[in-house]
Amino acid sequence: MRPFSFDAVVFDLDGTLVATERYWPDAARAATRAFLDERGIERRIPTTAEWMEMVGTPLACAFDVAFSDLSPLDRAVLVDACVAQEQTLLERGRAALLAGVPETLEELKQRGVRLGVASNCGSDYLASMMGSLGLDRWIEEGRCLQSPGMSGKADMIEDLLHTFGTRSAVMVGDRRSDRDSAWANGIPYVHIPRGYGGLQEAVDAEAVLDAVDQVPRTLEERACFMHGLLDQHGGAASIAVEGMPLAGASLFARDLARAAAHRGDRAEVLEGGEGEIRVHLVADEESLVRRARGQRIGPGPVERLKDVSLPAYRARVPEAPSGALIVDGTNPILPSLGEFVPAEADRG
Repeated sequence: MRPFSFDAVVFDLDGTLVATERYWPDAARAATRAFLDERGIERRIPTTAEWMEMVGTPLACAFDVAFSDLSPLDRAVLVDACVAQEQTLLERGRAALLAGVPETLEELKQRGVRLGVASNCGSDYLASMMGSLGLDRWIEEGRCLQSPGMSGKADMIEDLLHTFGTRSAVMVGDRRSDRDSAWANGIPYVHIPRGYGGLQEAVDAEAVLDAVDQVPRTLEERACFMHGLLDQHGGAASIAVEGMPLAGASLFARDLARAAAHRGDRAEVLEGGEGEIRVHLVADEESLVRRARGQRIGPGPVERLKDVSLPAYRARVPEAPSGALIVDGTNPILPSLGEFVPAEADRG
């Protein structure tokens, strides 16, 4: 079996793994009705569609918008009441995984992929999902807003990447905020739009899928691309990768070397100029692993992506070597072929 190209996959929870519509609208509606009746407040209660639009965002922020007429204290009390009612329904067995989730997580785990969850929920809710739904059979690490040091989903993803010791990861979610958090960490994003509450966000992503069970096959396309590249261009003097800084050239080199090793070949990764990495078909696996983790090869501190300013341009490989295949590494899931620079003897 071909090596899987990604070391880790981080999933959003609500709407991506869990069928939140089975309990959240009912819980929130009941708690809100009781809250308003107790205080003698006459106001409209959000519809099911509006409740579901809150899924995936911090509840405090969502309630600030939906209940702006209430005082901050009353909003906080209402959030707590809704969460408590939700927990009651969860304890009654209302929660369920979405179709295809168990099979998808099992397949990824069997392939050696490390799995994590990043969710804008509380610790009790996360523990309930991990335990009562059995997600802890597959999910190695979970992060939420109450996890130590977390101020948002981007922090959760960063902490998971550090825990897993890799930058070879993908985020899978259903909201634009999931994409933004993934891109803030320089990892690709797979979007699975659920259309909660009629909300159809136009979200740019490295891949947009209909269902979670399509994730393994989609990510497998990267390995297929690597093997196809070797089949068609194994005779090239070198392979150069272009793209924005930190767009994945080092991971591309590592994965190409792994693909070559799987075929019984060896690959050598040599540094080129700025924005260039050349892959020759004899790699130092440790160096490639360290590069994939965002670490320097030589002396010096580990580079953190959040401390690096990404310029808004794509660096062209300067003076491509004779016989080189240039590959656009901008899309980390499925790179695209650029141009082949013929060797001097072939240029006529």
